[in-house]
Amino acid sequence: MALLDQFGRPLQKAADAELLERQAVASLGSVRQIQSGHPADGLTPVRLTGLLRAAEMGDATSYLELAEQMEEKDLHYSAVLGVRKRAIRSLELHVTPGDDSSAAEDLAEMTRIALNSSAIRTTLIDMMDAIGKGYSVCEIVWEREGKSLKIADLEWIDPRWFEFDQENGRHLYLRDNDGPQALRPDSYVIHMSKAKSGLPVRGGLARLAAWAYLFKNYTVKDWSIFCEAYGHPLRLGRYDSAATPQDRLTLLRAVRQIGVDMAAIIPKSMDVEIVNAAAAGSEKLYEGKARWWDEQLSKGVLGQVATTDAIAGGHAVGKIHENVRDDIRDADAEQLAATLQRDVAGALRRVCFSAAISVPLPNIRFEMEDAVDPRVLLDLIEKRPPGLRIATADVYKAFNLRKPDDDEEVLEDRPVPPAPEVSPTERLAASRDESPSARDSIDALIEELIATGEMQEAMDAEIGPFLEALAGASDMDEVQDVLDAFAKEPPSEAFRDQLTRSIFAARIAGEVGAEVTKR
Repeated sequence: MALLDQFGRPLQKAADAELLERQAVASLGSVRQIQSGHPADGLTPVRLTGLLRAAEMGDATSYLELAEQMEEKDLHYSAVLGVRKRAIRSLELHVTPGDDSSAAEDLAEMTRIALNSSAIRTTLIDMMDAIGKGYSVCEIVWEREGKSLKIADLEWIDPRWFEFDQENGRHLYLRDNDGPQALRPDSYVIHMSKAKSGLPVRGGLARLAAWAYLFKNYTVKDWSIFCEAYGHPLRLGRYDSAATPQDRLTLLRAVRQIGVDMAAIIPKSMDVEIVNAAAAGSEKLYEGKARWWDEQLSKGVLGQVATTDAIAGGHAVGKIHENVRDDIRDADAEQLAATLQRDVAGALRRVCFSAAISVPLPNIRFEMEDAVDPRVLLDLIEKRPPGLRIATADVYKAFNLRKPDDDEEVLEDRPVPPAPEVSPTERLAASRDESPSARDSIDALIEELIATGEMQEAMDAEIGPFLEALAGASDMDEVQDVLDAFAKEPPSEAFRDQLTRSIFAARIAGEVGAEVTKR
C-alpha cells in the first residue's frame, strides 16, 4: 500500500538519518526569519481588504502577522481566543488500540506515551493556534531509542514559513530561497481548524475578527481623544479683518496657553471666549460601541456572550450559553484528535513498523469525565435497592478521597445506637414468635412461596422496572431522577396483596404452633 502525506499525496518513506535532522529552521539570509511585520499599525479598511485578498491569492504573510498583532493589542480578543484554545486542557486524552492484535496494542502504547509526555501535552495549545490563523504546523523531533526512533517533542513552527499550493490552495509547502519545498514525510503535525468550509487560509477566526478589531480600534482612538479633552472648556479666539498673520499666530498661541498655563496675553483688539464642555453622559457613546464590538467577538469565538460579558438573563440563559461553548470545545477536540491520529500515530506506524505488517491506527479521543454529585451518591448508598452494587473505588473518586493503606490510622466506624428497652410483655410476645414451631412454620411458608413463584413474580413486577431504569441511567442526575420517580409511586395492588396474605399466614402459624400454608 502506497504511503500518503497529510494531503493524500504519494510519498517515499524518509530515512532515519533524515528524520533526526530538522528541516524547518531559521537561518541568516533565508526567507524564514523570526522578525515580523506590524500591519496592524495604522490599519485602514483599504489596507485590511488588500491583505485579506493577498492571503487568498497565496501571500498570507501580512494576514498572519495581523492575526498575531490582534492577540497582542486587543485584550478581549486575546482573552476569548485563549479560552477556546485552552478548553482542550479540561478533557482527558484516551488512546485505544485499533484492534486486538499485539501490533495494534504496541502502536497504541507508543502513541499514548508520546502524547502524554509533558513536552507534547504543552504543545497541544500550539496546535490550537490554528483556530485563529486557520492552520498550525509543528515539526516532529525524533530521537534514537535503541535500534528504532521515538518522538521526543513537537516544535511549533511560525506559520509564515509556509505557503499554500497556488493551484488548489490546500497543500502546504515550506518556504525557501530556492522556492517552495515539499514537506519531509513523517516530520510534521499539520492541524487545520475547520471553523467554516472553504480554503484553509479563510477558515481562521482572525479573518472575521479583523473587521471587529478595526472598527473597535477606531472607536477606542476616538474615545481616547475625547477623554483627553473631556471637561476642558473650548477656547474660541476672534480676530477682525484687519488682523495680520502675526496677529493670528499670537491669538492662536494665547488660546493654547489658556488650556495649559491658564494664562495668556492678547491685544485689546482681539477677543477670547470660553465655551463650556459638552454635557455629561456623552462619553457613554464610545463605551457602548466598544462594548458592542467585544460582544460580537465573543459570539464569533465562543458562540455566546454569557460567560465573558455581563448580560442579563439569569442562571438558565447562562447554562444554555455554557452548553454552546461546550459543543464548540468538543468539535475542536474531535478535529485535533483526527490530526493526532493521522500525523502522530501515522508517523509512528510508518517509522517503527514494517510496511509488510498491516497495523490499524489507534483510536484517539478527548473526553470530559462525568462529575458525580456527592450528595446524590450518598442518597443512593443509603436508599440503594437490593441487587445494586456500588464499587468503593467510585465512592473514593466521587469524594476525592485516597484509599488508605493497611497500616494507616483511619476514622472509626460510627457507633451502633443502643437497642431500645423492651417491656416484659414485648419480650414474651417475641419469645412466642421465635418459638421452634413458629420458625418451622415460617420456613415452610418461605419454601412454598419459592416453589410456587407467586412472590417472585410480584417482586419482579414491582422492582424489575426500577432496576432496569437504574441500569439505563447514564449519570448521577438521571439516577436521582429515577429514585425520585419511584419514591412517589405506591406499591402495586398485587404486591401488597401477596405481602399481606404471607404475613397473615405466618402469624397464624406462629399462634397455633402448626404449619399453616398460604391461601
